[in-house]
Amino acid sequence: MIHSICINEQDAVVVRLGQLTENDAGYIEECLDDGQFKKNGDVYTYNDADRVKFDRIVRWVVDFFTKRFGSEGVDICDAVRSKLQSINDEKELFNDAMDLGKAIKEKDEHDPDLPSRFHRQLMNYQKMSVEHLIKVGNAANFSVPGSGKTTITYAAVSRWQEDGMVEKILVIGPTASFLPWEEEYEGCFGAKPKSMRISGGVSGIFHELGESYDLFLMHFNTAMNRSSELKKFMDQWKTVLIIDESHYIKNPELRRWGRTVMDIAPHAKRRIALSGTPMPNNAKDLWTQITFLWPHNFPLGKRPSYNSYAKRNGIGKHAGVLNQLFCRIKKNDLDLPKPEWIREDIPLAPVQKCIYDAIAMQTLKELEDMNIQDQAQLQRFRMAKLIRLLQASSNPTLLSEMSSTFDVTGEEFKDRFGEAFGMAPIMDNVPGVDGSLIDKIRGYTKHEIPSKIFRVSSLTRKLVNEGNKVIIWSTFVHNMNVFQDSTLKDLEPIVINGTVPREGDGPETRDKLINRFKNKKSMVLIASPASLAESVSLHKNLRGENVCNHAIYLDRNFNGAQYMQSMDRIHRIGMDGSAEVRYYLIVAQGTIDEAIDRRLKEKQEEMLKALNDDMLESLDINPRPRIIDSNEFDKDYQAVVKHLREVYGK
Repeated sequence: MIHSICINEQDAVVVRLGQLTENDAGYIEECLDDGQFKKNGDVYTYNDADRVKFDRIVRWVVDFFTKRFGSEGVDICDAVRSKLQSINDEKELFNDAMDLGKAIKEKDEHDPDLPSRFHRQLMNYQKMSVEHLIKVGNAANFSVPGSGKTTITYAAVSRWQEDGMVEKILVIGPTASFLPWEEEYEGCFGAKPKSMRISGGVSGIFHELGESYDLFLMHFNTAMNRSSELKKFMDQWKTVLIIDESHYIKNPELRRWGRTVMDIAPHAKRRIALSGTPMPNNAKDLWTQITFLWPHNFPLGKRPSYNSYAKRNGIGKHAGVLNQLFCRIKKNDLDLPKPEWIREDIPLAPVQKCIYDAIAMQTLKELEDMNIQDQAQLQRFRMAKLIRLLQASSNPTLLSEMSSTFDVTGEEFKDRFGEAFGMAPIMDNVPGVDGSLIDKIRGYTKHEIPSKIFRVSSLTRKLVNEGNKVIIWSTFVHNMNVFQDSTLKDLEPIVINGTVPREGDGPETRDKLINRFKNKKSMVLIASPASLAESVSLHKNLRGENVCNHAIYLDRNFNGAQYMQSMDRIHRIGMDGSAEVRYYLIVAQGTIDEAIDRRLKEKQEEMLKALNDDMLESLDINPRPRIIDSNEFDKDYQAVVKHLREVYGK
């Protein structure tokens, strides 16, 4: 009796063993057990909802038995042969895609063949990206924000729909991206989409709604709880799966989002990753985004080996593969006015400096004396210290506030400061802080205005008096309230942070406030990067008029993605070429601000260098290679410790 390998009606691999010697029986049983097959007599079965793992096991078990017993000693059923053929076809498609990606980028002219139902006229700099996406099939577009990634995607999808390759569009991304996807659809196709925003109870049955809608929009949080429904939907309908702001899925070890996307990816007919900041931290951020495109083929290799290499070398030897799988429209391609970065180093006000110095010296002592073995507890301890320094450098009154004033609504902020962040330290409970310092903090508002808040307020007034609209970026909700209720009250600033509802019928929803800033007389917008850094245009209004060209950063944290995305809210395609775009970076001298500024420059440098972006020239950044730490938070933390030792370790 020969051995047989088949796939049954329950999509399980079934191995039936024939006659074996005693030695063979023990060895084969051990191998099948290592492959996680379940034994029932002489029958072994394996099943896995993960298609990549399942296909790998099918290929392995066939190779294992045919090499040991020869093709004549193994009966392989038609279902297994069909699966093997599918695996080989996928490999050929990948190889063809790599060749096409390279060939398209080497061409001098591009003229993608689009169906008549696509109405929008492509810009010349968008044509290569469209042709690349159509031909490669599963590809990324890492173009700068405001260059038309949504239009590029719809153009490619229109071709696939016309050819019968795709029936439905499924976008997974932040809620802020939903409205642009709906609006751009109408601009591209001349009709409003039959769209469904998937949330709440609908998420459990949306796979039954394919007949009624063409465009489905889903947040990452919803997606990670609906893997089975997503798979059912994509198994039923030929679906293009689009991950918008794909840097959110960069780390499957820290985010269920990344694991969910990798689980559902094989079920999509086409896959697209979109991000203007695909590397907010370092080269390791790219592995999940690229592997999502071709999950069976691991374009960058297995994750552990890629991460190990990237830690030492950055992109290095993988540059060729990446170049074939993504397109990027750079700032210089858009013929936009070059922005100006103005860093203002502001000395702390006297009382604020007294408070900050005392806290910084105590923090350095605490960090050097700590003896915490539990890694999770250690990270929480470090987070609390960094937050305390951020508060002191920005506005000492934050030190006596609960952490609800610290805007941690965005998932990307948690990527910097941890899921377990609960409460900022209240000064009454900080060991080593004497009563006189606590009194200074409690009575701080009687002494002075924090130096950075004073400078931002005066700079804002100057710019407004010159006729400019201004956006002020801040991480702290309490600081936004200070501007709104006190120092800029007469200018009636608009405030958008995590407390503002994104949707609804009230007058204070996020979209309505943005519209008021862009189309009415409101001159000042105050926002947190966590709530407004993505999928928003502030450079022009519905009338085509320039709106905002000036951004002031009161305080920043270590979140590279939010910082880089926020800059592109006012520097985008369609703006007046004569506009003077300026970013004012307000840095408190001798504080954590300086460490943050250095780290954000490093992160920006790493991404632009990897993507071969001409913007490096205008940033005055030395594109030297640098060693990337395996833990990005630890890298941020060490930068702060180094700063403290330089200033206070004498």
